[in-house]
Amino acid sequence: PAPPGLPPSPPSPSPAPPSPPACVVKLELVLVLDKSGSVRAEQSSLLAFAREMVSQFRLDATEGARVGVVEFSSDAATLTPLTGSLSDVLTAIDGASAAGGGTSVSDGLELGRAEVNRGARADVPRTILLLTDGVQTVDGNDDTAIAKAAAVKQDGVSIVAVGFGGANEQTMRAIASAPSSDFAFFGASMDEVRQHFASDRLCELAASPKAPPPPPSTPAPPGLP
Repeated sequence: PAPPGLPPSPPSPSPAPPSPPACVVKLELVLVLDKSGSVRAEQSSLLAFAREMVSQFRLDATEGARVGVVEFSSDAATLTPLTGSLSDVLTAIDGASAAGGGTSVSDGLELGRAEVNRGARADVPRTILLLTDGVQTVDGNDDTAIAKAAAVKQDGVSIVAVGFGGANEQTMRAIASAPSSDFAFFGASMDEVRQHFASDRLCELAASPKAPPPPPSTPAPPGLP
């Protein structure tokens, strides 16, 4: 027993229960992950970020999100098509191939579009999260990537463009959906990117319908107030 006059020791706090996924929303989401040679030093952090983003969503093939994963360097490959299984997505991310090769952002976007459209549920928003640390070095240049992104957006797919390291911030803004102040982010390192998205920021972007552009203003006819 504690000596007289001393308060008893406070009970040790119990560990907090794991928090449920913050984002419960119908969504088709494809992660398009850079695995070019320049990513090598940051690849483990990049894949950790991918796992963190996926784990923010409740994955469910009917009422929740479905997620697919694409990786790209000089070419692109599918790690998993859209699925409502969190374990399948995490296993696919863990199976990403070692970084190496050039950078074809346009290939990644094209395969991302194919996967996010493949079996997409009617009237469910479709989003690509692009993560890259460089400029396009294969199959063209950054203008090629921007043109491919324009075609993807024209198809009704939203793009969240995230760049770090050697990526070009202006290119990320041009690739991203509007407003780029929301849909594009550039960080000096993967740690900065992970901090930026640590809350449910991706959920907010993916779940919020983008407002339609305002109608063009027409001058009032002469003589009317």
